[in-house]
Amino acid sequence: MARQFGDVLRDLGGGATYDELTAKLAELVEAVTETGKVGALSVSLKVKPNGANGVIVQTDIKSKIPEPARGDTVFFVTSGGSLVRQDPRQQDLPLRTVAGATPSERGIG
Repeated sequence: MARQFGDVLRDLGGGATYDELTAKLAELVEAVTETGKVGALSVSLKVKPNGANGVIVQTDIKSKIPEPARGDTVFFVTSGGSLVRQDPRQQDLPLRTVAGATPSERGIG
């Protein structure tokens, strides 16, 4: 009877492959939970002959971790082509602080 796959997996790379898969799976589950998007984790095993009674097993681990959505940012373009957050065509309002006024006197609250 062949040895259990999980036992072989634990031996790959002296246990490093198993540890890496465990960490990647945890990262994937966390990202899927946070983003609500689909992710994937795959392991590929390539088995090559090594003499009359041996083989070499190579592993390839790939993951597709979903990225969180990034918000858009609005910029305005100056006449020189620079990007700025404040519209350069809009005038500044002459706002000032009224000294000694309470918030209710200033119309706040």
